[in-house]
Amino acid sequence: MTWLEIGLWTLAFSIATSLFYRKGVRAGITHALMTLNLDAYQTEILNNELKKDSHDVAMKTMKLN
Repeated sequence: MTWLEIGLWTLAFSIATSLFYRKGVRAGITHALMTLNLDAYQTEILNNELKKDSHDVAMKTMKLN
């Protein structure tokens, strides 16, 4: 197996993992919204929190501790 093949397999694996992760997160959020029966205000708050950058959320969490 050449370095090119190894690189291509690694790239294919990372793309597939990313797609399945996003699909799972999307399904989880949809399930949570249906299960929790949130009103419009709570849904808006959830959407705003989900739009935040993960780095910003991590920094905010570290400041709270």
